[in-house]
Formats: sequence, structure tokens, C-alpha cells
Amino acid sequence: MNYKLIALDLDGTLKTSQNTISEKTREVLIQCQELGIKVVLASGRPTPGLRHEALALELEKYEGYLLSFNGAKVNDYKTGEIIYEKALTVSQAKEMIQRAKEYRLAAMSYLDQDLISDQSDNSYVIGEAKLNDMGLRQIDDLTAFIDFPVNKVLLAADPDYVASVLDEFKAPYDGQLSIYRSAPFYIEIMAQNIDKAASLDCLVKHLGIKREEVIAFGDGYNDLSMVEYAGVGVAMGNAVEGVKEKADKVTLSNDEDGIAYMLNQLIDGVEL
Repeated sequence: MNYKLIALDLDGTLKTSQNTISEKTREVLIQCQELGIKVVLASGRPTPGLRHEALALELEKYEGYLLSFNGAKVNDYKTGEIIYEKALTVSQAKEMIQRAKEYRLAAMSYLDQDLISDQSDNSYVIGEAKLNDMGLRQIDDLTAFIDFPVNKVLLAADPDYVASVLDEFKAPYDGQLSIYRSAPFYIEIMAQNIDKAASLDCLVKHLGIKREEVIAFGDGYNDLSMVEYAGVGVAMGNAVEGVKEKADKVTLSNDEDGIAYMLNQLIDGVEL
């Protein structure tokens, strides 16, 4: 098969447990791009939170793509062109932020290069800003401030508390919004039917290629649809069992250059 696109989850997949891209994996992905294969970073992170990885993989030079917010936004890294976007409406975002107050959950969202929150001293809010290397902007009244559509509202609290309130919090919005627990301390809220596979399919059609020409790597449940969608869906060795069961192939872990190992097997001209 003449593969034309490689989609990569970040945390637990492209990045090691030390939060870095190994040199071997980086070199193999550069080789793939030299062969004309497009690379897509596909993550739950906000778009600015992907820039360091995009720079490391030279996506501007090779005209790669960013699939952020778990698929709520897809853009051309070099030109900034938005290929696909699905956002929460202003009223939906305001309602979620107000509901977060009622449940004593820290709420945050994103504006340009900043994380915005009315609890900028909250440890989980600070951690999200640091993880994505974003500025942190204190907003005194976040509900009033949000007068624009947002790709995601993120809520946070201690894991035990999040687990105890999640079902009750999201119950009224079944079939209206995508609300789920990601990290143990996070509740993610996005527009209904946000999905890495659906967004990847939009990009595939935009590029005029076939899904059979796509390789996708992932490790978590939010990668499952993308792994199932791709012509070759690859689970990392450290992936959850549900992803391994549905994947076409299972490679080595993220700490063992699993991406490089598999691409060496699948693509002629790639050397380890």
C-alpha cells in the first residue's frame, strides 16, 4: 500500500513518558515526510498546545496538519487554514460555565494563546496552562466574558469528586453535547459528536486521498475511533486493552520507539 497520511496521538503515543519525542521517532517521521507522506498531530490538546511538537517534526516545511480538541478543529499548520471546526455555541459555553459553579468545579477555556479562567490560582488550571505552554489569563466573570464560540470548556476538581458528580452533571445534555471524563481530574465539554475519526475523514476528503492510505497511532479511548477508521490502525504497546483489541496492529510502547518500529515495517524506504 502506498500510504499517504500518518495520524498521531500525542500523549502516550508520539511522546514518551518523559514528555519528549525520541530522536529515533522524530527521524523516522521526517523520513516519511521526505517521501511525501503527510503527518497529522491528532490530540485532545488545544491548537497552541501542539506547536512544540509541530516544530520538532517540521510540519511547516512538510505541510502537515493539526487536529486539536479531539477533532473539534483541524487546520493546515503552515497556512493556518481551518479545514474543519465545530464549536460550542456562546449559550452552551455560558451554561456549562455556570453549571460548573453550581457543582464547585473549576472552569476554563481557550482564547488565542491563553487559557482563560476565573480560578487562575487553581492547581489544575495552572497545570493545564503549563502542559500546553499557554499563557494563563484571570477573568473575573468568565460566564459574562464568553461572547464567542469556543471549541472546548474544561472543568476540573479532585478525581474522587469528579467521579462522584460526572453522571449527574452531564445527564441533562445526553444527545446534545459531548461530555466525558478524560484525565481523572478533568471533565471535557465539546459540541455533540466530536470525534477524531470524523474530523480525520474530513481532512482525508479535503486532501483527496482514501482512508485505506491512512496509518493512525493511538493509546487511549479517545483514539479508538481514529484507530478503527484508518487503513492501518496501530495501538501502542502501552495502549488500553480496548484499543489493542480493535487495532489492526500492536506495536512497541511509546518508550520503545513504537511508532518508528511500525513505520519501518509498513513503509518502504524508512530506516531505523
